[in-house]
Amino acid sequence: MRRSVVALGVLVWSVTSCSAGPAEKAHAGPATPAPRSATARPAAHLGQTLNLMRIGGQKIAVTLTEVISPATVPNGWGEAGKTYIATKLRIENTGTATIVGNGNSDVSVIGSDEQTYEADFATVTECRDFTDGWFLIAAGSSSSGCVVFALPTGVTAAKIRYSPSSGISQDIGEWLNP
Repeated sequence: MRRSVVALGVLVWSVTSCSAGPAEKAHAGPATPAPRSATARPAAHLGQTLNLMRIGGQKIAVTLTEVISPATVPNGWGEAGKTYIATKLRIENTGTATIVGNGNSDVSVIGSDEQTYEADFATVTECRDFTDGWFLIAAGSSSSGCVVFALPTGVTAAKIRYSPSSGISQDIGEWLNP
């Protein structure tokens, strides 16, 4: 019994002494938010390739090749009061290791109403998505697919935004939609 009390005491002491350093630093002063990027990147145009950095230093080259508006949801599955659009992208792995990602969580649309719209999981007849949004790309290879959005009727896509690594990366690319 005595050994367990001593062992428990040592464990508690170890945990509290290991966490004391960072806790003291956290109280040293106000936190400074990390900058989103070193310099503002100008918005690109349809067909232009943006070189972006994912978390872990993985490099990709992303091209917005087409914006299909309106896109057709087959069999009447589309929601009333929505206009569907599809953004067709080509993602090239310019790094040295295989990457995995999800286009549905990397891509968003800024509407003409200045609202941000996340991907809709609808299928459209004009193009194929990445495999349920997922892509696996070996170094030096590329993959193409569509990400679909459901915008309120009357709202158009003003910008398409690519946020690598599901938005965890600080690098963000944008394209203006004519």
